[in-house]
Formats: sequence, C-alpha cells, structure tokens
Amino acid sequence: MPVVAPGSDWDIHKCVASAGYVWCEILNKCLRTWEQSCQYPDNCLTWYDGCNTCSLVEGEQGMTLGGCTEMLCFQQAMPYCMVQAPEGEVGIEPWLMKPPQPVIDPMPPVINPFLGDGH
Repeated sequence: MPVVAPGSDWDIHKCVASAGYVWCEILNKCLRTWEQSCQYPDNCLTWYDGCNTCSLVEGEQGMTLGGCTEMLCFQQAMPYCMVQAPEGEVGIEPWLMKPPQPVIDPMPPVINPFLGDGH
C-alpha cells in the first residue's frame, strides 16, 4: 500500500480535506466551516454568483435563492452581494420613520458687507 503524504488529499475542487477544507458552492471556494459559514449573507437582497444575478428571499434556514438569470458563462467570476438591505428602520410610511438628524456646517459662509457679489 502506498504512503500518502499529509495534505495530498485534494478533491475535484482542490480542497484539502485533511486540513479541514470543504467546497462551498455558494461562495465558489474552499473553506473551513468553523472559520466561515457557507451561506448567503443575511442582509443581502441581490446575489451575483459569478455568472448570474439572483434575488434572495428569507426562508426558515436563512437566505435562499428566489430566482436567477440563466446566463451562459465561459469563466466563473468571484461571487458577491450586489445589493444589501439598508440597516435600521425601513418603511414606506414616512410619518412613522425617525426624522433625520440635522447637518451642522462646521465652516459657515462668511458674509462680508464690504465685498460685492463678484461683478
């Protein structure tokens, strides 16, 4: 029986199982599940899977795919979240939302009565 060197057990995605790496189809990379979870971000509304644009909906097990474009891609790019949900209170009733905080200009304009309007 041949001797197998540690770290030489690559799978078809080149993930080394003896080092704890598994293939994550969602993120399109090898990862350790105790370091990073293999799921869609909770605040993501539109996901780019490296080829197609997909909508995400919240389900019982977290975010799941709602619908995707069906593009034919010859090369797979890195997946990422295209549109994130805004943080805080969001609603369509403006009277229920908190009013925005006023912006104070730290450098107010200096009004000099001795200067004209530039003409």
